[in-house]
Order: sequence, then C-alpha cells, then structure tokens
Amino acid sequence: MGLKLTAREKEILEILRKEPLISQDELARRLGIARSSAAVHVSNLMKKGVILGRGYVFNERVSSVVLGQSGVEIAVETGMRENWETVTRITTGIGGFAYKVATNLARFGLGVKILTALGIDEEGDRLIERLMKEEVDTSSLYRSSQHGTGKRVRVISQDGLVEYSDDVGLDVFEGLLDIWSHLLTGCEWLLVEHNFLEMVLRKLAQRESSQWPYICTLQLVGKEGSLADVFSDCHLLVLGVSGGEVEGWIEKGLGLVDKGLGSFVVTDGTSKVFVVNRKGSTEVTLAPNQGFEVTRGLEAFLAGIVYGLAQGYQYRQAVRIGSRVASLTEGGNV
Repeated sequence: MGLKLTAREKEILEILRKEPLISQDELARRLGIARSSAAVHVSNLMKKGVILGRGYVFNERVSSVVLGQSGVEIAVETGMRENWETVTRITTGIGGFAYKVATNLARFGLGVKILTALGIDEEGDRLIERLMKEEVDTSSLYRSSQHGTGKRVRVISQDGLVEYSDDVGLDVFEGLLDIWSHLLTGCEWLLVEHNFLEMVLRKLAQRESSQWPYICTLQLVGKEGSLADVFSDCHLLVLGVSGGEVEGWIEKGLGLVDKGLGSFVVTDGTSKVFVVNRKGSTEVTLAPNQGFEVTRGLEAFLAGIVYGLAQGYQYRQAVRIGSRVASLTEGGNV
C-alpha cells in the first residue's frame, strides 16, 4: 500500500470508511461526479491495495487466530421442492468451523493463523493447499499419523439440522494447547469453536485477564434449548436460530450478558438480527438481498462481524458486513 493517493481518492476513502456499504450511485452523487468516474476511482483504490472490494473492505491487517475442526464436509439437503418434485441435494467440499472462519477472515485481508488438526492423508493435503491459496497461516496446524482428517455429514431438512461427525478428538486438541498457548494470548482476536471454549478458557486462566484477546464464537440452535455459562467469558457470541423464533433467545442472551458476555448477536438469517449487550437489545433489519441460510453461512457471518469490529465499526455496520458476506457464501463447500 505504498502508492500515493490522489486528493479525490483520499476523499472517497473517507466516505467509504464511514459507510462501507454505500452504492456507487450514492458515492457519485455525494461527490458530484458521474457514476462511471466513481467506479474508476474505486477501481484504482483496489489496484493500489487500499480496499479489497466486496463491501469496500479496507486492507488493514489485524492479528487473528482461529481454533477448531477442519475437514471434509458432506451436506445432504432433503425435502426441497424443485419443479413440483421433492428432491435431495448432496454436496461435498471442505468445511469445519476453523476452515470456514479462517478463509473468510483472510478474504477480508486480515492476518489469520489457523489452529486445527488434520490427518496425514490426501484430504489433509487438499485442505492445506486451499488454506495456503487463501493466504491463511498454516504454520501451526497439527498433522496426526494416528487420526485421519475429520469428516462430517450435515443433514438439513425442514425439521432442522442433524450432524454426524468423525473428527479428531477433543483430547488431541487439549494436548496441543500446551504448544499453542502462546498463540492464544499473542493475538487480538481469538475465534474458537464452541466445543473448545472450556479447555481454551482453562488455559487462558493461567494469564491475567488483561492479556486475553477478544474471544468470539458461534452456535447453531433450534426452537428450544439453553446457553452454557461458558459463553459469559466471551467478547462475542453469534447465535443462528434454525426452525425457531429469534425473540425467544434474546432473554437467554441477556442472562449471559449479565454474567459477563460482551455482546450477543442472534439471527434467523432471513430478516431479523438482534444485537444484545449492556446497552440493551437493538434490532438490525437485513436488506432483502442479504439474507442467508444459517445452517450454511453462520461462520461467514461471524467472520464479517469480527472484521467490522476490528476495523472500528459499530455493531450495526459490522452485522451488515457479516450478512452481506454470508449471503454470498455457500458456507465453505468449495
């Protein structure tokens, strides 16, 4: 980003920092220039590496670490109606919390290190190749000769989501935390798969809380259930509600905020997003074209919110960045 910016480019940059989702038509109107001229200026900013496109993402690198499972993911969608017939769609790709979150963060231009465990097999080789292509730091991931790369089957139907997994065990990750401990506190943002939170917090408890990073996680829920107290030690919890009412989870989120949770974002992915923190509950309405399927896009949604917060945006803007990215993703099955 060493190229000099023109006065007009600096003017545009200031507008984009305040309103990263502004349309080029509105940008042109503000500047009193033609839309084609605005498009040229934006294109030049992208060429100079100042912004990365898609929501005018700024190239300001922030230290982040993502910890969780990665592996092969098979998605089975049943009960869908196409051309008056009920069909089943099966897709296979790379998935897992760590892979999906890390690659989405990297696409924003953030510096991302992934902490995950893979087997010494073809699936692991392919996954590492994809991570490196996305410029995710893979130097600290673990490859085991005792375990194969994880596999997960996700069955999505009108009744909700059911998962079957053959992942690297939590005991393997717990042993790895001794090796990774310095990385947990050496970052600004730590995004952790919710199953790993307890062991991570036990490790962090050995350090002063002032040395802790911003801990972020997500969970997919249905109509009923409860939220574990362990979430109260997080900076951000993103909750995706599949097949249930969003409003029913707000009170549960407020309970965690009272216990120490920084902020709680809950959504059904279609239209409603609520941000819950000590200031209360705020509804953010999604644009019609920015809805997403929570069973597939929740990791991208989390990554977008974290990017927004890391860049200093308020939650309303951060949520809209997250929803936009989630609406454009297939959840990591690439």
